[in-house]
Amino acid sequence: MSEKENSNNEQDQMISVNPEAVVENIKETSIWLRLVLVLIFLFVFTFTDIILWLIAGIQFLFTIFTKKPNDNLLSLSIKIRKYLSQIIDFVTYSSNLKPFPFSPFPD
Repeated sequence: MSEKENSNNEQDQMISVNPEAVVENIKETSIWLRLVLVLIFLFVFTFTDIILWLIAGIQFLFTIFTKKPNDNLLSLSIKIRKYLSQIIDFVTYSSNLKPFPFSPFPD
């Protein structure tokens, strides 16, 4: 295939943008609300890093002293994992379901 044909194929595949539609999208409050929620949930996602470090450290201590992890912390860590999965789905637009506190905390 020649270079000119490749260039034509790329132009055919380009998406055209309607400036009027963009202006309407900018005025849409739900888009801006989603941005605010995404920023909040990204902060929560980052904050859970500290919680995971604490759980890992405490579980290590439980394992040293009792040779098994704490069941309550195991349950909590599974719930946190599911919650973080919900946050990832929401901020990447894989899901429109808003995570806790806008929906129930995962079981």
